Amino acid sequence: MKIALFTDTFEDGYGGITVYVRNLANYLKREGHFVKIFVWESQNLTEEDRKICVTFPNINVVKSVRGKAGFSTRKILKEISKFSPDLIHNHSQYSMGLQAIIVSKIMGIPIINHYHMYLEGGLNHFPYIFQKTPELTDAIIKKESKFFFTQCDLAITPTKVMGEHLKKIGVKNKIINIPFGIDLNKFKKEERYRPKKFTLLYVGRLNKEKNIEDLIHIFTKFAKDKDVILKIIGDGAEKEKLEILSNTLKTKEKIQFLGWVKRKDLSKEYNSANMFMTLSEMETFGIVILEAMACGLPILGANALAIPELVTNNKNGFLVNKTDEIKILDSLQLIYENKNMEAEFSLNSILIAKKFEEKKVFQKLEKVYSDLIQ
Repeated sequence: MKIALFTDTFEDGYGGITVYVRNLANYLKREGHFVKIFVWESQNLTEEDRKICVTFPNINVVKSVRGKAGFSTRKILKEISKFSPDLIHNHSQYSMGLQAIIVSKIMGIPIINHYHMYLEGGLNHFPYIFQKTPELTDAIIKKESKFFFTQCDLAITPTKVMGEHLKKIGVKNKIINIPFGIDLNKFKKEERYRPKKFTLLYVGRLNKEKNIEDLIHIFTKFAKDKDVILKIIGDGAEKEKLEILSNTLKTKEKIQFLGWVKRKDLSKEYNSANMFMTLSEMETFGIVILEAMACGLPILGANALAIPELVTNNKNGFLVNKTDEIKILDSLQLIYENKNMEAEFSLNSILIAKKFEEKKVFQKLEKVYSDLIQ
């Protein structure tokens, strides 16, 4: 099969969507399919990336998340004609995604739209006027999402809850739930990296909607009179603010900001922690959560959107309300004091993660491709 993947960015270390598209492209190539990535130009693309990417000029419209936009339909049509794909698999809900839809209609190519981003949860990235009118903005976002996911032959969601969300906003197209997958040979438990100090870990973008400020405030209370560490891996618009907050709360020596870590080194970092922690309430799946589980970490996560589809309360972690400080502190204390509970949750995380083995997941997607093309 010849598959055209449309996405806003292919930069390594950008986020979950990039990880998914990279893994998918690599899998399809290994299986003998022909793949091209249609993406906005970026100086951060490597020589190896450029062998598979077809890039187009753009402007940076949302600097906080490196959000790019452009309109190169004629050039994209020209490149699509050269490649002549059997199928378009679109991973963008912005201008690149819009052009994927236009191209599919003009050339009669089947298109899949993949629902990756819960835009309603990222209001802080919208222009100020939209932030001042949240109800109106929420309605506009829902109309935009409904449009995108009715202009395709098939919609794919990574979790059941996101499929239900699309139905709720009026999408009547066929919707299939296919979760993200991970390479269990790369992400696995390794005792040699076990931490000497009790260590909590967060991995992801450092943006407002991830609620890392709340996480730091809670950690500060938990860490009082304890020899513990919080490692924060990632980068984003809030990084400097969060570092200043850490200094203000006098927890600088207990909170480590590690920046972006290369994917090949992430498994070591997961294994160097006792528990993964996130209070984000806008996860449509949570690849980093799954990676942490595969490495045997108990999870403390917000009881919101897709996280409960990975984390079962009191089985492989704790589901909490981000405002329920007492429950969060009690949950951290339980893992801190109880090695048997940590070991039990660790084993359960690994067993759950095995259901998301990358090859099994992508084989389902291959079957969807084949059926749609036929």
